Amino acid sequence: MSAQPVHEASDPRDPQVIHDRLPEQVRAKFLTEYHAAVDGAHDLAGYRKLRELLQTWALLATAYAKPDFHQRYQDIRGGVGEYVSMDEVLGHRNV
Repeated sequence: MSAQPVHEASDPRDPQVIHDRLPEQVRAKFLTEYHAAVDGAHDLAGYRKLRELLQTWALLATAYAKPDFHQRYQDIRGGVGEYVSMDEVLGHRNV
């Protein structure tokens, strides 16, 4: 039996994966926020914020990949339909 390389699924929170999945028009915004979060990650609270930022952008990259994303986004902005807030998705609590 020969050793075969293991092909791991890419982590959706990997900054390169997020960047590559985003539409061109939002990549600069992602990079700006990512670089600021990396700069702030030198302390413990900043590291947590970096992880949250990557989780949020990973979810956004998934949403942008949906063919009906822009229509659903307009519906939500117009108060049409039901949605779950990002805070609920990420488990953030208003304190």
